[in-house]
Order: sequence, then C-alpha cells, then structure tokens
Amino acid sequence: MSEFSQNEFSPTEINKQVLRQRAYNQRWAELPEGTIPLTAADPDFPIPEPIRESLVEYLRAGYLSYGPPAGLPEFREAAAIRFRHRDGIELSADRIVAIDSAASGMVALARAYLDADDEMLIFDPVDFLFSHAAEKAGAKTTRFALTATGEIDWNKFESLISPRTRMIGVCQPHNPLGRVFTEPELRRILELAQKYDLWILADEIWSDIVFSLDGHISMLSLEGAAERTLLLQGTSKSFGLAGARIGFVALPNAQHVTEFLEKSGAAYTSLGASTLSQVAAIAAWKHCSRWLDGFVAHLRSQRDFACNRISKLAGVSVSVPEATFVLFPDISNTGLSAEELSEHLRQYAKVAVVPGSARWFGPGANGHIRLSLATTRDILTDALDRIESNWPV
Repeated sequence: MSEFSQNEFSPTEINKQVLRQRAYNQRWAELPEGTIPLTAADPDFPIPEPIRESLVEYLRAGYLSYGPPAGLPEFREAAAIRFRHRDGIELSADRIVAIDSAASGMVALARAYLDADDEMLIFDPVDFLFSHAAEKAGAKTTRFALTATGEIDWNKFESLISPRTRMIGVCQPHNPLGRVFTEPELRRILELAQKYDLWILADEIWSDIVFSLDGHISMLSLEGAAERTLLLQGTSKSFGLAGARIGFVALPNAQHVTEFLEKSGAAYTSLGASTLSQVAAIAAWKHCSRWLDGFVAHLRSQRDFACNRISKLAGVSVSVPEATFVLFPDISNTGLSAEELSEHLRQYAKVAVVPGSARWFGPGANGHIRLSLATTRDILTDALDRIESNWPV
C-alpha cells in the first residue's frame, strides 16, 4: 500500500474540476461557479491512496457478486478491530452488520425497534436524521433543549420521558455543537435508559474527529450499555467516503443481528451494503490510520483559525467545538435570521453556509449558521475574507 506524507492536507490546491462534477448535496456541483461551499459535512480532499488501490485490486478479479446479508466477514472483523484500536472496546464481529450508510442505518434501526406512536427522546438542536428516522418508523420525537454549550438539565430531561418513550437518541460527538459528552453524562443517560427500559440509539459517526484531550467516549464503553445500545458508525466523515455510502450498526448480540436482518429486509437482498464499498471501508480501517491522524491535525488547525476570525464579526459568538469539522456560530445578535444571513452570504460573498433552521437541526438551532472546515487553508481563508468583506452588520 502507498505511504502518505505528513503534509497530506497542506496543498494549496484541490481538484475543483472534479469536485464541480461530483460533489453534490449543496456543494460544488450544485452551486454557481465561483461560490465556495462551506455546507455539507463532506471533505474536499480526495480519499486516501490505499483505499483507491484496494478498490482497483478488488475489481481486477472481475466479479461484483452478492455478499452475505450482514456484510463481508472481513468487513465485520475490520470494524471490530477498529473498535478495539480506537475506542478500547472488545466487540465481537458477529454483533456487527454492514449498512449502506449510517443515515440509512438510523432509519433501519428506528423501523426495527420502534412501533407506530412510540416516542424517541432527542436533543435540540441535533442532526435532522434523528427526527427523520423516527418519522419513517411512524414514531414521534420529543426534543430536549441543550444549552448553548451542549449542557444537559437532567431533571428536565427525565421529565420528558413518558409511557410512550421507547428510545433515547444520542449524538456523540454532537452535530452541530461539536460537543463530546463526558463519561458521567453518558452514564446518566444509560441509567435513565435502564430505569425506564429504553433503547439507546447512539450515532457515533463523528467519533474519529475529536480534538479534546480526553478523546471520544463510546456509549459501548460503559458497563451494562451493550444490552440496550444500538450503535451507528460510518466512514463518510473520517475518510471522505460519503458517496460509497457505507457504515455499520453494532447490536446487543447475534440474535438481535438475525432479527434486524429480517426486519430490515437485508436477509432478502432488498437492503444491504455494497461489497465494493465494504472493501473501501476495510482499506480505510486497516491502512489509513496515519492519514486520519493527519486529517484531524489539519482540522484542529482549521478550527482554531476559523474560530478566531469568526468571533471578531459583529453580532457573532462562537463556541470552540471539541469535535467534528463544523462550526455553529450564534448570529442572533446580527438582527438577521439564519436564513436571511445565509442568503446574503450566498448572494454577496459567494459563500454557501447552512442556516440553523428547524428543518435541519430543530428549533434550538434558530439564530445559528453552520460552516464546514474540511477544506484547504487557502479555500477557508478565501471564504472568510469574503464573509468579512460582505458582513451585513
């Protein structure tokens, strides 16, 4: 496999021509030429070379046959090893199911473990996929408002648990606040789940992009959590494999795997992960840890650079995220709504950001915008220069 240099993320140029052809979801391919997208949480950088080499090698054999419903044995074992190395968790491969993206996995889990009119308790703000998944299952969501810095009022939290509550959604690390919940906080969530006999849906898609000294703490690292935790992981944030649409779920035991495959349809080939995408993920976990470390170091630098500049804009305050590669500045003192400010920046600064609307993150996101940092320093600098020159306040 190819080696990569420590300067993997320092080049001043990326292949914008290819990005304009392939990077959709509010990014380069969907915006007018000349507009910089700091939108969807999808890196501008090309995927690591070992992943590309593994895909080419796999295709040389000339077959793309069906794989096992739960995923290739090599994939499930590689995912288990990833847990051992990065989270210190011993997780047997027979508890892991390959899924076509963590987003798809969230919907599949909601359908498998929630009934119509059940309720899932979710944070506010939080990624829209939690409410989307519950809706697809015919269930409802109850939102618990986090503080501006992501703190939890436990008495209020518990008061929202009703006889209909069946699940607690946990985004760890948190999107869009960039908060990494502490072990005592996760343990308190677990205690409430045990007290009321609830499932925990743990979205840990951002777990590799953590800047705090304590690192990421997985829900599965807590004693007693495994029997009621449905965990989601993926490779889109860590290795730029959003288009491969590959992730996995970790379930309490092998019996739950069998039941999940039956309920999701994967047992009948109506659902399931691409074998080619699984090959990409295996290569990422086996051969790209050094690349990932370099990526996180680059993102930490991007975070510090952007927070320093954005905090100086009139009417703006920004909390320094402990994780993720997005910022979520509070712009409520600008006198403009998030939608108005986002449209202004798109029209005059030629920079696209995501408004903190209820559609994307819940009512608690009002008065914020979200910016992605997963690009080169030159592009980020250009975007911030444009924002500063065209700031409406």
